[in-house]
Amino acid sequence: MPGFVEAKVGYQGEQGPPVIDETLKPAPEVQMSEEALLEIERQKAVWEKRMGDTKGFWAGYMNNRKNTASYKEQHLLRREKRKEKRLACRADIRRANRDSLLPESMRCFRATLTMELEMLRKEQQYVESIAGVTDQYKTAAIFHIHNLMEAISTVISAIDVGVYSNKEDLLEAKVNLESHYRLSKRMALAKLRVDRSKTWLNHLVVRLHSVLILGGPEEEVVPKIEEAIACLEQKEARIFPLFSLEDYSALDSQFRQVQSEIKFCTEMARKAFMLNKELEQAHDEL
Repeated sequence: MPGFVEAKVGYQGEQGPPVIDETLKPAPEVQMSEEALLEIERQKAVWEKRMGDTKGFWAGYMNNRKNTASYKEQHLLRREKRKEKRLACRADIRRANRDSLLPESMRCFRATLTMELEMLRKEQQYVESIAGVTDQYKTAAIFHIHNLMEAISTVISAIDVGVYSNKEDLLEAKVNLESHYRLSKRMALAKLRVDRSKTWLNHLVVRLHSVLILGGPEEEVVPKIEEAIACLEQKEARIFPLFSLEDYSALDSQFRQVQSEIKFCTEMARKAFMLNKELEQAHDEL
């Protein structure tokens, strides 16, 4: 049976579906209006959907967390190496004379594209294994990563066969990669992160709700858990409109704001957990 501790952020235990039916059934001796019964059925449907949407999420997250940690660590290293390469290339280009300027620029551009291609391969593998996202957004992210990889491979091949004969052609290739491919990929990954955040919110709401039913929290803590649930539900409502945004800057800034506000809700849950722990210890000492 799950206890209150299991609802705190970062819960590390195995999860089973919380039992909610009993809270949604009227007592036999109470006569309920048709409207009230319909509301009970609506609430039951909402919670069943919540549990269905998070089914398998925690197990998938836990099973993949080592791979996720490894990917993030290696990704930072690859980004740092690419940054170092770009800085070295800029120095080489500044030292180049008129005759060697274009060849040196193409050599550096090819080198950084090759490094980016490897980063994208690893990123695609990470996205394919990520837990807590719907097929719609995972498929979109993989599609745009693959498109960018194809475009980069085409540019590398063009450099190798001498397609770019002047600085303007090379600049056009750079602009095309950025505006047509990288931006689409960033947008797809941003919506993937929004989708995953929605799953996390749902997960936390379900866990907190299960504590109310099965965890036996102290009476003083119940309203604080309910307040945390309401807070999370409010932020969840703010998540949904983000999916319709088509401007990357707007999506990124608004999502960052919601994430900041979510921290306030999770802090409420932590405080409720700590209060419950203190009250339990005090009762044990009596």
